[in-house]
Parts: sequence; C-alpha cells; structure tokens
Amino acid sequence: MDLLKRVSFCAALASAAPALCHAYFSQDNSGEEAFSFASTFDSPRNAALEHSAAAMPSTDPTVSQMNLAALRVQEGKTHIVAAHWQTGDFAENQGSLFYTTKYKDYAIQISYNWYDVGEIKGVDENGEYTNKEYNPFGHLFTAGVAFPMKHIQFGAGLKVVAEKLSDERNTDRAAIGAAFDWGLAWQNSSNSIGLALAGKDFGSMLRDYTEDGQDDFYAMSQTFTASAFFKPKSIRRLTIHTATDFPRFTPPILNIGAEYALGSSFTIRGGWTRNWLDLVRDVKELAASNSRPDESNTARLFSLGLGYASNLFALDYAFSYLAEGLGMEHRVGLRLGF
Repeated sequence: MDLLKRVSFCAALASAAPALCHAYFSQDNSGEEAFSFASTFDSPRNAALEHSAAAMPSTDPTVSQMNLAALRVQEGKTHIVAAHWQTGDFAENQGSLFYTTKYKDYAIQISYNWYDVGEIKGVDENGEYTNKEYNPFGHLFTAGVAFPMKHIQFGAGLKVVAEKLSDERNTDRAAIGAAFDWGLAWQNSSNSIGLALAGKDFGSMLRDYTEDGQDDFYAMSQTFTASAFFKPKSIRRLTIHTATDFPRFTPPILNIGAEYALGSSFTIRGGWTRNWLDLVRDVKELAASNSRPDESNTARLFSLGLGYASNLFALDYAFSYLAEGLGMEHRVGLRLGF
C-alpha cells in the first residue's frame, strides 16, 4: 500500500470513529431522525434490486448510494457522467447527477441530488386547510473516493444536505446537515462470492429550520449495512444479492435481489424487501401463535427493472410497487463513459 492510500485510510478511520461513537451509540435524540429524504435517492438499478447489491463491484456509479467500496470505473474509460430521475407519491420531482473519474487506481466521485414534493396545502392547529401553500425542497451534495487495498476495497465520503420547508415567516430558513459514509468490500478470486460492510449517513443537523437563536442537532439515519452476493456455478448469468440494513431509528430490514444477464447487453432485475420484525410476525402467524410483534411495513414491497449497457452508454429503468396503497414509483437513468 503506497503512502497516499495509508494516509487516506487513516484519515477515513479517524473521521469514522467519532461519528460512530457519538452518532450511533448515544441515544439522546433517538426517534428524531433528521433529513430522512437523504436516504430516498435511488438509481434504477439500486431500486430494482431493493438496495441488496452493496457487496458486488459495479461500474454503475450510483452503487455509491449503498456502498462506496463497490464503486469501479468502466474499463477503458476515465470519465463517467450519470443522471437518474424518479417520480411517485413521495416526490413530484426527484433525481441525481453523478460525475466519476479515475486517478491511478482511485475512483473519485461527486454528486448532486434534489427532491421537490410539489405544492402542499397548509393546515392550521385544528386540522383545517388554510389558503397557504408550501413547496418543500431539499439538496444533497456528496464527494467520495474508493481504492483497493491488499485484500479489500475501501471507500469513504462526505455528505452535505440542505432542506427548506417554508417561507411563511421571516425566521424560516434552510436547515443544513453533514454526514460521513464508509464501506469495505471483499470478494474471492473466482468473483463468484463477495461480502461487504458499510455505514451510511453518520452525521447530524448543523442548523435547524428556524432562526431563533438556538439549533437542534438531531441525528441523521445512521445505518449499518451487511451485504453479500453469490453467482451460482450452474447459472453463471445469474447473480443473487442480499443485504440487511440496521438503521438507528427503525427495525432491521432484509433486502433480497437478483439480476440475470440476457446476452452481453441486457439485464433484468428484481428485488424484495421486508422488515425482520415483520418476518418474525409472519412466522409466528404461520405457527398460530397468540403473541406476535406489531406489523411494521417498509415503504416498498417489491421492484422490477431492466438495464441496457454498451461501450458508449447505459440506460436503466425500474418500477416499484409501494405498500399501504401508496401507489407506484418509476425511475429512469442514463450514463455515459468517455
């Protein structure tokens, strides 16, 4: 490992240690997650696989949304530009722009993400609609790097988030927060199996929504993810992904996905997600138990997707079916390499 890698690795660990100790293990503001929209940005591939593909290296630059250590730059390319957009009941207009480049064996990336939920009618303290309308808008900026070490791939990055909810009073302003991401990934020499561990959104609010002389430093989502992938020898075109998310403020979530290569250009994808708490409930219900935990569905039930990739560009689409009658989400993405 050269000097630059050692310095980068030590700096990332030095940044991660206090973030983990303070943000995750202290429970002073448990249940008060800030900037939850920062975890809703999903590329078509990530959404179609339901966040399960965090362990497998990918030339899709948006894999950094799950694990920076899985980021790779396409062979023969130095610059990758990617964009994706989504719509649905959670946001009227939401998307991301990515730029990834290669320096020696380092993959370096920056991104800009935005969300706009459209106009929301105001409600007074009695629950009656007012004549006021609001248009919440949020921004997320990221910068990260991934590089190989002796036996693993390492990635780390920083996030800055801003969100403005209202212009109703002169004291309203955009809230600002910052967070740290990190990831480790390993795969065997046959490339048929791999494991990864990542931490996302370890940070907090730095400035709240109201200019009242006092700021509330609420924590962000702060999620650990343990993931793996497997390629069966009997079906080499198939890749099975699995990941478990451990958010600080919600129950652990199981994500399972699979993608199958159709020839050299097309890929079909599918994913399913469920809270571990719900799985326990289902098992107890099958066993006719009189005691089971409360149901706690996640927002998405399952997703499907299709991808096309050539040496010049790649195009992806994903469809997600939401729980509790929330409708559907559609995502489309495009990336170019040169």
